[in-house]
Amino acid sequence: MLREEKKARARAAMADAAAALFAEHGYDGVAMTQVARAAGVSEQTLYNYFPTKESLVFDQADAFEATMLATLAGHGPDGDLLDAYRRWLDAFLLGPAARRAVENPGGMVRLVAGSDALRRALLDLAHRVAGALGPELERTAGYAPAAATALADGLVAVFVRTVERLGAAPNRRAVPAVTRRAHEALDALRPLVHSRS
Repeated sequence: MLREEKKARARAAMADAAAALFAEHGYDGVAMTQVARAAGVSEQTLYNYFPTKESLVFDQADAFEATMLATLAGHGPDGDLLDAYRRWLDAFLLGPAARRAVENPGGMVRLVAGSDALRRALLDLAHRVAGALGPELERTAGYAPAAATALADGLVAVFVRTVERLGAAPNRRAVPAVTRRAHEALDALRPLVHSRS
């Protein structure tokens, strides 16, 4: 356990160093060598944790996928699934996290807003997560394949659109409006939640 904690701390330190550099110089203005130097690690160590510069921006991608799948596992079409997803979205992306993200020029939401390459990377991540979520909804909640795919795509689309809206938010006062729109988008998915076929 101690070894895993040490690795997690090292990973977080590298991601933090990258975020500080991105905030100062922009995503395109930072090289992996600079991140390694700022984090006090070798380039090889940095690449062992983060194989690409994009992965430094999406350093929470594994947590995004794992926590979302765990949250939705076992929820059926009785409405609980949307409530569970809403709680997860509020904890993972909205609330205090959103206020920090809106004000952090080196954070994921701001960087994605300013880079077509990072927006494509976000969409690739969303596609991968939706592809994992669909079969999970089939397996644990009894959805037919087409319904599971449609619902998975809808849930992940709400996440992507919320990231985009946060990235475009002028300041933290805009977060309640972004939150409200995310919740409205989830409410619009209720017909999909109640359809197993």
